[in-house]
Amino acid sequence: MHLKNNFAVLLIALLLMTVACKSKESATARHFDFRGKVVSVDKDKSEVMVAHEEIKGYMAAMTMSFKVKDRWALDVMKPGDQLAATLTVADDAYLENISVTQSTGEPPSSGAAREPAAGDQVPDFKFINQDGKPVSMESLRRPLLLTFIYTRCPLPDYCIRMSDNFATVARELQKSGTYSKVQLLSISIDPEYDKPQILKSYGKRYAASVDPQFSNWQFVSGSPEATREAAEWFGLTYMEENDQIVHSLRTAVIGPDGKFVQMYRGNEWKPSDAAEKLKQIADSTVNAPGWSKASTHQH
Repeated sequence: MHLKNNFAVLLIALLLMTVACKSKESATARHFDFRGKVVSVDKDKSEVMVAHEEIKGYMAAMTMSFKVKDRWALDVMKPGDQLAATLTVADDAYLENISVTQSTGEPPSSGAAREPAAGDQVPDFKFINQDGKPVSMESLRRPLLLTFIYTRCPLPDYCIRMSDNFATVARELQKSGTYSKVQLLSISIDPEYDKPQILKSYGKRYAASVDPQFSNWQFVSGSPEATREAAEWFGLTYMEENDQIVHSLRTAVIGPDGKFVQMYRGNEWKPSDAAEKLKQIADSTVNAPGWSKASTHQH
């Protein structure tokens, strides 16, 4: 009899603790009205990247990723859609009570849902580099790491982080004696503004201490059409919004044979991993057909 009574008391105590914890979480959680435009959707991480309006009392307008509590919304949302939701901030921050207004126009990058598969041949995209010289994918026949940036990007977790990461990759490859065997390529998604002189000034901020002559790290832009084509091929989404380009992040590894090897999505990849991958490829393929010191780029 005493055992039953003790069990009942314990069960009641646990229920009261659960209610108390939920009440405490409810009391400390903050809720904000949230509106913005969908940039990209990551179902695996249950996240959506949104170019959102000012969240009054919490943060200024910007572009960033948010956890999504309403799983159904991840199957419905697509780039360009308008999003209204409640941003709940407690121990974690997430979107709930989501309402989606489907975009009636063309998505900003119709190929954004597609990514290349390992072994796919990268098209011979053509660009102009920071010195005004032509650069093509065909001319970059070394182990290659490329990413997409634009020089006016104000967000520390986006283009700025990509460029910082590339500088770190360059330093690590220099330490291992591999840097001269590889190429780094930063492609602007703002070709109307990022002309060679702008790219050169931007490039010096990141490459000056590791590659002041841009020998193995180039900053390039192309025509708007060529830029869009390249971005779509690598699965990158971008659009102009309120004097800002909102975009996803894609960083790709390409072999010296011009074939796609690996994709780093978002901004959480580690420069050390990318540096090690390039070193492995360089060590195993430095004598592959088509590779030579003269085939890197045109200066």
